Amino acid sequence: MKNNYFTLVVVLLVLGIITFSSYGNIFLGNAVNRGYKGLYFLDEYGRLYVSGSAAFLGDLRFTEKVARDIELTKYGYLILDKYGNLFAFGDARVLGEVKTNDAVDLELKDTGYYVLDRSGKVFAFGDAKKYGEGKNNDYVDMELSSNGYYLLRKNGKVETFGDASFYGDLEDKDVVNLGLTDKGYLILEKNGKINAFGDAKDLGYDDKLADAKDIEVVKKNKGYYILDGHGIAYSYLAFAGFPGPEYSEEDKYIDMEILES
Repeated sequence: MKNNYFTLVVVLLVLGIITFSSYGNIFLGNAVNRGYKGLYFLDEYGRLYVSGSAAFLGDLRFTEKVARDIELTKYGYLILDKYGNLFAFGDARVLGEVKTNDAVDLELKDTGYYVLDRSGKVFAFGDAKKYGEGKNNDYVDMELSSNGYYLLRKNGKVETFGDASFYGDLEDKDVVNLGLTDKGYLILEKNGKINAFGDAKDLGYDDKLADAKDIEVVKKNKGYYILDGHGIAYSYLAFAGFPGPEYSEEDKYIDMEILES
């Protein structure tokens, strides 16, 4: 009888963990397979933290906060700084650079890439095709569709080019990042609030988050991470047991990337 009681308690405990781990930052180790195998965290000094199977191939040591983005290749990565300079590691290759004082984003396309600066200018290299560029100011993010791209402005407006589909946007909000799903997208506000359009799902956000930097959507729209400047990755149906960097008092982390399976 005691053995049966003990078994029942264990079963209920396991079911409880599974239920309550669906949202938020519950750690279940590698038992949860979310379709990826590691994480990269970049700070504005160009320093890189990796976890899981993410490979550390080198990073940068800027004396000022000038790093802006990291993008993964098959066996390496490119890091972009605010001046449009690109730094290649592993199998990544620099195909050209931009001369600007305010580059904000790098996006890879097959054997090429795009660089976006804050004024909305789009620079295409390799086989990346240019479909147009922004005509306003304060652009903060770029995301690619099959044959086009999205540009996100700091006030929440979304501009589409090529075959990118418009699903909606915001007005007069302080936004920082755009996360694409199959037929929609999530717009992340600086305060961490999520705005869902199309097939994207709002799974919530942490009201303690004061300075969101990035959102990364797990493939097949299974969940997402929200990164803040201190290196904390808030997970929503996305946790696969890969730890982030140690908490930083300094607000310095700027980008996170998922190494897919």
